[in-house]
Amino acid sequence: MVASAAIVGVAESDLGVVGPKTVLQLQAQAAKSALEDAGLTMRDVDGVYTAGTDWGWAPSMLLAEYLGIQPSVTDSTNIGGSSFEAHVGHAATMIAAGHCEVALIAYGSTQRSQASRGL
Repeated sequence: MVASAAIVGVAESDLGVVGPKTVLQLQAQAAKSALEDAGLTMRDVDGVYTAGTDWGWAPSMLLAEYLGIQPSVTDSTNIGGSSFEAHVGHAATMIAAGHCEVALIAYGSTQRSQASRGL
């Protein structure tokens, strides 16, 4: 049997100046919308992937906890701007290997809200 993976839901969180929302709130907003787009719920998710935050060593575990998910797979690989492309490959591999069925890949940023040009 050949296993395959597909992207079935896509969404964005609020964009631009988003304060006072946090990165976690933005990720949760996008995750909820993407899952709705796919006809799924948080209960269906068993893989969580994210990177690029100031949360320390395991942002994917923090996001899973925030969303109330108990995943069998998490991945916080952080390799800059290509982290999320890598997450797609990692998720497809885990799905094909039978380690998870629904992988959530989330990103959120408050960078624009926090930008400062003060000298």
